[in-house]
Amino acid sequence: MLPERAKTRKTPIPKQGEETTMTFLKRAALSAMLMAGTALATPVLAEDLKIAMDQIFQKMDPHNSNYNVDYSVASGVLERLITFDANMKLVPQLATEWEGSDDAKTFTFKLREGVTFHDGTPFDAAAVKANFDRLADQSQNLAKNSLFKVVDTVETPDDYTVVLNLKEPFGAMINTVAHPSVVIHSPKALEELDVQKNPVGTGPFIFKEWIPGERVVLEKNDDYWDSEWPKVDTVTFYPVTESATRVSMLLSDEVQFVHVLPAELSERVENDDSAEVLEVPGITVWTASLNMLKDKFKDQRVRRAFNLAVDQEAFIDVVYSGHGVVPDSPIAPDTRFYESQGAFGTDLEEARALMKEAGHEDGFDVEIWGINNSTGVRMLQFLQQQLSQINVRAKIVPMEGATRSEKLFSSVDPETAEFDMVMGGWSPSTGDADWHLRPVYATEGWVPKIYNMAFYSNETVDQAIADALNTGDADARAEAYATAQKQIWEDAPAVWLAIENKMAGRKKGLSGVFQMPDGTMQYAKAEYQN
Repeated sequence: MLPERAKTRKTPIPKQGEETTMTFLKRAALSAMLMAGTALATPVLAEDLKIAMDQIFQKMDPHNSNYNVDYSVASGVLERLITFDANMKLVPQLATEWEGSDDAKTFTFKLREGVTFHDGTPFDAAAVKANFDRLADQSQNLAKNSLFKVVDTVETPDDYTVVLNLKEPFGAMINTVAHPSVVIHSPKALEELDVQKNPVGTGPFIFKEWIPGERVVLEKNDDYWDSEWPKVDTVTFYPVTESATRVSMLLSDEVQFVHVLPAELSERVENDDSAEVLEVPGITVWTASLNMLKDKFKDQRVRRAFNLAVDQEAFIDVVYSGHGVVPDSPIAPDTRFYESQGAFGTDLEEARALMKEAGHEDGFDVEIWGINNSTGVRMLQFLQQQLSQINVRAKIVPMEGATRSEKLFSSVDPETAEFDMVMGGWSPSTGDADWHLRPVYATEGWVPKIYNMAFYSNETVDQAIADALNTGDADARAEAYATAQKQIWEDAPAVWLAIENKMAGRKKGLSGVFQMPDGTMQYAKAEYQN
């Protein structure tokens, strides 16, 4: 008898009563072999992995994306020199070793030999240089150009050595190279293809097709440099914004992994004998950024009142069913150089007094942008209710992820931005304070450049972030980041809401597919246990 899971893991998902072409061919081949009298002790069956994501995919080029969903899907196709394990610990991938100079201005990487891109192009120092030059060239206007802003030159002393020379000391460079967007494209693909739609990498899976709004399909790379992997034949990603639908798909085995499992649905998964819940502490801080170019938010008293009016504990209970912690700093506790500033707490009396003192006792109207998935809508509705307690009349505007991205990162003009507030979460996928404080709170991070949706600008913060970048000394960096965190917390350019635990749903018997603390996921070593 054929294993049950082999019958249910075909791509695309067949309609009820419909046999896929692949299934038919395998059945026909099996029957032919049996008729010929061939002994079949253990039939070779395809093992296909299907994953439900919570957002629509936007770009297959991580160099030019700000979204975890894009990084996650691309991670099995496009590899990095350095990556992270499940605990955000640095591990080698296309580089075998690395080191930085004492002055934190020169970083050397030794590359893995015997690796080939999916298009047959050899992986070598020239290929890495082509990618690093692209990231360092600020005129490209890529979403992640800012990661390599400090890079001066990229040298290749031999075919398997790459040297980054920086304009100034940057102690976070190694962690920056490990960011999930710093992937290595085939240099041939960079020249000849639109890599936003046709990625070509060195990973265990080869890009096959992307039908926008429907699915992304990857196929096994039989020539992968690590002969132990991959263990599944295809991986198919489906954008499913409705949380309950994702869970239903998992429990019916339409998919075997749910990336982003809403906490309120976790019990349903836990109670099913065929599935399990994965949960890890997260490093994503969720906020409602306050547009500080608007007159109403130029007053620090108003911004502080907004924080005091919102019950963060209740927010975590309502949105994450208690699976999270209240922020007490602009960055999460598990981020390097975090320092607690003390949570705001909830104090409606003080919040109302501050609004009155600022001349807004009767409140005012605001427009809040957010995501239109289940969790995003719940966030917006909760914030709307909480702000009504200080007479703020909030119009909530839930948007599909791609629409929100277009409005914020492609067409926004800070001086004419329509929104008053924007809900969003930022995770420093380098694991370092630099890649949270700089993109979200430095003046250089104003959208559409990076992710400073508050248009916040403070000289003390900018200088502290710069000071931390200009040294390789960990103690000096810690001191500078402590200064930045303290000033940001005092200025309150956002309403800090929650640091949610990262939760995912997975079929029992499946390993190597898991949620990361930064909100991305990994699947390169997916394997079904017999």
